[in-house]
Amino acid sequence: MNINQSPGLSGDDLQEHQTTLNSDKSLMTNKVVDDIKRKQEEKATHKLAEKLSLPYLNLMNYQPEPGVVNIVPKELVKSGNVFAFKKKQHSVYLAISDPANPHTIEVLKKLQALDQYTFIPVLVSGSTMKYLVAVYDIFAPKERPRNEEINITEDAQKQSTATFKNWQSGNTKLEQAALTDLFSTILANATYTEASDIHIEPTKEAVHLRFRLDGMLQDVATLPISTLSSLISRIKLLSSLKLNLTDSAQDGRFSLRAGKIGYDMRVSILPTAHGESAVMRLLPQEGKFITLEELGLTSHYNKVVESIIRQPNGLILNTGPTGSGKTTTLYAILNKINSPNKKIITLEDPVEYHLAGITQSQVNPDENYTFATGLRAILRQDPDVILVGEIRDGETANIAINASLTGHLVLSTLHTNDAAGAIPRLADLGLKPDYFIEAILAVIAQRLVRKLCTDCVEEYKPTESELSEIKSELDALPPQITKPALPLVLKRPNLDKMKTCELCHGTGFKGRLGIFEILEPKENIVKAVLGGVTIGEIKKMAMANGMITLKQDGIFKVISGLTTLEEVIRVTGENTD
Repeated sequence: MNINQSPGLSGDDLQEHQTTLNSDKSLMTNKVVDDIKRKQEEKATHKLAEKLSLPYLNLMNYQPEPGVVNIVPKELVKSGNVFAFKKKQHSVYLAISDPANPHTIEVLKKLQALDQYTFIPVLVSGSTMKYLVAVYDIFAPKERPRNEEINITEDAQKQSTATFKNWQSGNTKLEQAALTDLFSTILANATYTEASDIHIEPTKEAVHLRFRLDGMLQDVATLPISTLSSLISRIKLLSSLKLNLTDSAQDGRFSLRAGKIGYDMRVSILPTAHGESAVMRLLPQEGKFITLEELGLTSHYNKVVESIIRQPNGLILNTGPTGSGKTTTLYAILNKINSPNKKIITLEDPVEYHLAGITQSQVNPDENYTFATGLRAILRQDPDVILVGEIRDGETANIAINASLTGHLVLSTLHTNDAAGAIPRLADLGLKPDYFIEAILAVIAQRLVRKLCTDCVEEYKPTESELSEIKSELDALPPQITKPALPLVLKRPNLDKMKTCELCHGTGFKGRLGIFEILEPKENIVKAVLGGVTIGEIKKMAMANGMITLKQDGIFKVISGLTTLEEVIRVTGENTD
């Protein structure tokens, strides 16, 4: 029967029916063509795999293992077409579609830093790779899990010293060293020597490894430039940073346990002319708290500090440059006044110490949780004592001072060179002197000097120049302070003993202590500040009231045999020569 003569169908119906048939034929034809192309693509990929001696798989519509997919970060999947789809024990199977692509090769090199896995590349077609990239978010967790804490044994810490000596003498071929051993040895030696920072600095020819020991950077090893990429990738992976981002700074963190001590590792990555530089700060989480006396607050300042920290309200400011021990001092104060009948809350960036019995909070600017917003929230928690990590702006300063005037003891830090400099600094932040000067209980300025190693120290007779320097500072002491006699002997590192000293690792110094000056805004200073005097005049009045300067306090430590005159001059930047 002719379809045009079919009963019950109009001309329009017949036309629509014919169009549908043609469309179905077209779709069927396109599907057949696509199937043929796909089969040809898979066949060509299979042949290429055989040529390259690589495994081949057709993973179209394959469901990857969810716990495996995110081993390769999404940014590397997109940039390098490398996809983790299966894991068997420590082996991870990676789908790759273009093994000659420089981006793919670079990603595979970066993944070598994740040395807990053995990666097995498997060749897939371009169409398969498009499918895998499209399903990444379905099978990968929304948030990448943080890497497990690194553990270093006490034996590994001790053995790291011998390894470092081999590195320094050139007896070990570091180009062939496994990344796991290289990175773990760096961490082991840094924790063993009690370094506060690890610096990985690339140059054109090599990578310089330096530790900051007792505040001073020390060269510890020179590594081949070939180790840089793997080291940086390892650090980035541990810190959950972007591996493919190499031209911008990144910050992250990871956890480390070395022996009995846990560390919070703060990481900074910076692009340089010769590759990425890394600095890792080691923040011990289980170290014992240092007392105010151990910090170096000697008899002439003990009474001052004991008095101000027992006040129910007011502002205590601690000033000095970064790394001068301000937070350590404030926590020593908190530890001293901490008791069950006091509510103590801290607001920090970051939280560097953990103290039982107090509430600690960390700012998060990305979520608009700043010092100012956090401080407002803290005041609604009915605290007795508040520690604000740093006063950076006028808003935070205003809230902190207002809190100190309304029944709270507030502790905070400022970046100024000396105690007297805190007053104009607050004015620079937009606060009026008549508002803040009477709120201040005291301004503490401090620096850290290295303590002489007790195992390789020696006594010596001071030179005329040294005695003149010491006498000059002692003669300028306030009349309220008892002047000590000029020393007959001083102490310094013994150059021969320190070379083999295991306590200080050849530096001649072990540990640090503070040198301080404490300004109390007594009545004459309050009147002077309201009258608009200079920093120099404020400092002179404070000294007349009994304030000992940073350098004078350092001289007391020199006479006591705790440090050297050169160290005090280095830290204070004051030399009469």
